[in-house]
Amino acid sequence: MISIRIHGRGGQGVKKAAQILARAAYLAGYKTQDFALYGAERRGAPVTSFVRIDKNSINTRGYVWNPDYIIVLDDTLELSCHLEGRKKITKELVNTNKDLKLPVHYCHVDATGIAVKELGKNIPNIALLGAFVKIFEPITFEHLEKAVEIELGKKHPEALQKNLKAAKECHDKVIC
Repeated sequence: MISIRIHGRGGQGVKKAAQILARAAYLAGYKTQDFALYGAERRGAPVTSFVRIDKNSINTRGYVWNPDYIIVLDDTLELSCHLEGRKKITKELVNTNKDLKLPVHYCHVDATGIAVKELGKNIPNIALLGAFVKIFEPITFEHLEKAVEIELGKKHPEALQKNLKAAKECHDKVIC
């Protein structure tokens, strides 16, 4: 089983990122599970979402304490939040435009800058997922595109193409 933990702040699309990622994995032929952990819903408060992906049924329940992948949507979050429970093999993707001097190797891309340029808003979730599918090969960019179309297409058709453009740019610019 592959487990993924997503960290960010309320309003950045942390919960929606987990839903889209799980949908993309499902489209790639996996069984999936996604859910979020958050307190009082308010913009800017720390939020964590979880995704599990497997070829077999997923019977595990509860939070993801020791993820295989960590996605960080906001580089201003407390470092201990996303490094907690990290395994030696855990791969991390951080939305940042600066050198964070993390004690671990991580991949990064300025998803916020790209999202603001394309969407006019700091909602980097889908943009950063574009970078993630470059790192996580079982899900292709085409799976992500289809998942975004399913999740956003009817409710937010105006944002669909802008988000896909931002995701493609992050996919092409991620640095590991």
